[in-house]
Amino acid sequence: MNQVERSCWVIQDSHDVAIIVGPGARRQLGQLALEQGPYSAAVVVADAGAPRSMLRDLLASLQDAGIHVHFTELPGGEETKSLETVAWLWNWMARENIPRDALLVAYGGGAVSDTAGFAAATYMRGIDWATVPTTLLAMADAAVGGKTAVNLEAKNIVGVFHHPRIVIADVDLLETLPEEEYISGLAEIVKHAAIHGRSLLEWLRENSQKLLDRDPEVLTKAIKYSLDVKMDIVVKDYREKRGDRMILNLGHTVAHAIEKAMDYSMRHGYAVAIGLVVEGIAATLKLGTPREDIEEIRQLLSALGLPTAPPPGLDPQETLQAIMLDKKRRGDKILVPMLKEIGSPTLVAMKVDEALELLAEAWHIAAKSTQ
Repeated sequence: MNQVERSCWVIQDSHDVAIIVGPGARRQLGQLALEQGPYSAAVVVADAGAPRSMLRDLLASLQDAGIHVHFTELPGGEETKSLETVAWLWNWMARENIPRDALLVAYGGGAVSDTAGFAAATYMRGIDWATVPTTLLAMADAAVGGKTAVNLEAKNIVGVFHHPRIVIADVDLLETLPEEEYISGLAEIVKHAAIHGRSLLEWLRENSQKLLDRDPEVLTKAIKYSLDVKMDIVVKDYREKRGDRMILNLGHTVAHAIEKAMDYSMRHGYAVAIGLVVEGIAATLKLGTPREDIEEIRQLLSALGLPTAPPPGLDPQETLQAIMLDKKRRGDKILVPMLKEIGSPTLVAMKVDEALELLAEAWHIAAKSTQ
């Protein structure tokens, strides 16, 4: 019988966070709200494209707990992550007379969660919120960490740290997720495994077919492992002051540049997979990282159906200029997360020009390796 797994983490300057992963976990939202509250009301902000039957279970769970529910919907996708959407949510909550002791519940993918979380962080100077992600990408990564943000000229350029009190990752929601969207989420799990160490990477390789088959027990463990790796880093550097947390951006320097160049038409996990390979090759050039370590990561990504080479139509020099708006940039330098070896991440400070040259060279090598 499939088991639900639960953990609790204490976030610096914040509060305790209840995380529950497994089949049917959505039905425990009401009970968790009673434990984390009390709350006089719940505001459910749902992704318009998310599964309706599971949403009914969420609403029923809150109502069975005696919590009055307000409900609205947002379209999914990066277009939702805008200040206009947030302003609409603020005004809607004000019209609904939502009090400060309400719990906002974000139900959907990462875009809806990011946007609703930012609205929760700023409405009445901050109300508690919960997230019930409906994509693997959100379950394995975006659901925890407390980064809420919307896009302007660059991705996630305006936001605040505001961690959800409750995180529910119900793997039942992944049964009907489109194939490409599901595979996209596997990239963040691989990233966390590369940061954590070879044992988790080997477990993923051994269970790669079961992951592709969406086996509930393996999925539950993979998501739980992934969230534990991320939270172990987050609690040490919640507001990203010391630098530890930037390690979680492994692969994302290149990924965000690709996404921007393609006007966010590429799925995030696909861009991250390419970023892991390109930045991994850059680490072999800069740090002497064993090439076989990067090849091990590349092979796992490929086995999971993820791309490992940059899109042929993109010019690397032009694409990589996006790092000028990267949040890891400090003046004329940028901090790039790299692997010294699997399980040994580090932050490398480089002049922006040096980083551009290094990543462009690695880009060309990655592109040639698949020809």
